[in-house]
Amino acid sequence: MKAIALLSVLMFSVMQPAAHAQGKMLFDDETPLDIGLHISIKEVAKTKQDSVYLPHQLYYKNAAGVYDSINAALKSRGNFRLEQYYFPPLWIKLEKKAIKGTLFEGNKKLKLVLPCYNQTSGNLLILKEYICYKLYEVISPYAFKTRLVNIDFTEQRGKKDKHYQLKGILIEDLDATAKRLGGKAKENVKLAPVALQDTGALRFAFFQFMISNTDLSTAYQHNTKLIYFEHGGYFSLPYDFDMSGVVDAPYAVVSQVAEEQLNTQSVRERLYRGWCRSAEVTQFVRNEFLSAKEKLLSIPGQLKGELDDKEINEVKDYLADFFEILKSDNSFKQNILNKCRSAD
Repeated sequence: MKAIALLSVLMFSVMQPAAHAQGKMLFDDETPLDIGLHISIKEVAKTKQDSVYLPHQLYYKNAAGVYDSINAALKSRGNFRLEQYYFPPLWIKLEKKAIKGTLFEGNKKLKLVLPCYNQTSGNLLILKEYICYKLYEVISPYAFKTRLVNIDFTEQRGKKDKHYQLKGILIEDLDATAKRLGGKAKENVKLAPVALQDTGALRFAFFQFMISNTDLSTAYQHNTKLIYFEHGGYFSLPYDFDMSGVVDAPYAVVSQVAEEQLNTQSVRERLYRGWCRSAEVTQFVRNEFLSAKEKLLSIPGQLKGELDDKEINEVKDYLADFFEILKSDNSFKQNILNKCRSAD
């Protein structure tokens, strides 16, 4: 057990990135960033099946509190979200010269998660999904960096534009994440789930159980990305949590990946989907989560002012139920040990 703990600490230490020489950059600041978009949703949505990005200006509020702009290009992304959402999720491609000396420096490409429909309920779901990203950053160093954004969104609609005030999430690109952590991004790799590094795989699985998310597949790389480390193996990085019980979106459904039928009807009902690992490593990760309980439960409260007390407490209570399962040997055995999937 001591050997596992030491290895975990050493790997965590080795993978931590050095601070940027220029000070705070895009993902070093927890303060929501004010940005502006002025686009035609209809035109951007057409780019999903195309490699062409639409030229654009990205407006943002700089350190002086003044709006500035940089050249950027936009392209729609996603499958379910693009088909079901009014506001399409976006790729933002940035010019190296345009971002030099700005807080965007070092980011060639970014994901932008937008609300589904209207400003009120849609913004609430975005804030809950942002909580999920921040939870995983506590759990594992192998995580995408994110930043909450306030978006002054103007939809071009012929003669009359329409304006929205939206919440969004900027997400670090996989290549940037891999470079920051000292690994290599691996896409379109067919990898058996048991081939993932065991401690990392269990942290990933416990996290998905904690937020009650089944909308993923490490085998099909659905809502997960892979990074490989020469001396550490493969790690899976999760993203897109709008189908989770924490977010509890009105359109959320239990996983339909590869047409599998899961023994649950509600996204709020936790179902463990991790693969079986050794008892020693499983107990080690269990204790890691229990030790991090207070820090994890504090994450929703960090959005006080964005969320009201009732909304914060609802998320905290839902997360607290997960820790009750971990704390009880009987519940842990029933909900996790007896539910893990075997490769045999």
